[in-house]
Amino acid sequence: MHEKMTNRKVEPSHITTREYAEGKTRFILPIDVGGRSGVFYNPKMSLNRDFAILFASSHFPSSRHLRVCDPMTATGVRAARYVLECPNVTSVAAADNQSETVAVASSTIRLNGLADKITVVESDANMILLNHPKERFDLVDLDPFGSPAPFFESALRATSDEGVVAATATDMAPLTGARARACSRKYGITPVRTEFEKEVAIRILSANLAMSAGRLELGIEVVFSHASDHYARIYAAVRKGRALANVSARSLGFLEYCPECLMRSARSGLDTIRNECENCGAKTKVGGPIWLGHLWSPRTVQTMVERTPFLGSSRLSEVQNILTLIDGEQKESPFYYRTDAFSSKLSLKPPAVKRVLAALREAGFQVSRTHFHANGFRTNAPCSEIASILKSLVKEA
Repeated sequence: MHEKMTNRKVEPSHITTREYAEGKTRFILPIDVGGRSGVFYNPKMSLNRDFAILFASSHFPSSRHLRVCDPMTATGVRAARYVLECPNVTSVAAADNQSETVAVASSTIRLNGLADKITVVESDANMILLNHPKERFDLVDLDPFGSPAPFFESALRATSDEGVVAATATDMAPLTGARARACSRKYGITPVRTEFEKEVAIRILSANLAMSAGRLELGIEVVFSHASDHYARIYAAVRKGRALANVSARSLGFLEYCPECLMRSARSGLDTIRNECENCGAKTKVGGPIWLGHLWSPRTVQTMVERTPFLGSSRLSEVQNILTLIDGEQKESPFYYRTDAFSSKLSLKPPAVKRVLAALREAGFQVSRTHFHANGFRTNAPCSEIASILKSLVKEA
């Protein structure tokens, strides 16, 4: 992201403007004497938009001409980047509910010469989505401040068959169980506070979308996701039909977790929950329903990896690193472990992650790193084996 002050002045006289660039998009924001803009722009979310561009140009067949909806467009940067950087995006319908923001977004579109491909209107997000029940979109990108759940049903109704709903959630406290009542209220799901909280957030968000889809007799398939910085992000393909709704419903289940020994299990139904840890005998905690299906499509991830060098991003190395980790973890068991959290339970100094992975592989278990946490790893090894290996590594040190 680059920025520079311009000599332009707008009324009142204490307002200046500042020009920014992200990807291939240039845009200008009004800035007051305190250096603040009345239109929200978060440069840290450029990584979110990088992945959105990479996904749109990778997931869909190159022959499919995409109609995109950006119903919370703010500066218009996301909408402009879709057109400028995705060869298969032919049009974007963008909206915001504040007139000042719409003016800035419209200016962004004009500045980049995209008025023939992007329309910007002043509208509530749900309203622009509900106004497209027949002329549906191939990709609906929800990027609200807070929870996207209030927009899921409208987004699903406005998405074409085999289209995708993408959603960002910044309300991580409810999604990670730090505010359990808020999670129950917003998402209709009981969370469990764990050390693999970012994955829990992704799975709760996906479950809520799946339940919203089921009420409309639609199915979903989570084809890409990531949790970076302060947010969770999912991309879900939408499938029409009662049978497909039933298929995605079968991907819903429960998490049983032991806070004493950190055992975690995916349970398909309430009748399979034990309420007592099979490893240490302590009372377990149960959360759900959550999404137990996969979080990535191997084909989509592979294409994104291949297309990454063509992405114009100031954070290209971060994108590459995250995709490399996702590529390695996507086929492994759900619910990652953390060397620091596990070692703390055992009152041990945490060994290096590389040593833990090597020891687990040598013992014959599957294992991989995870993009969710620097100290995280996935494995099919039981908790007792992980504990034994951590203890042995500390003794060797």
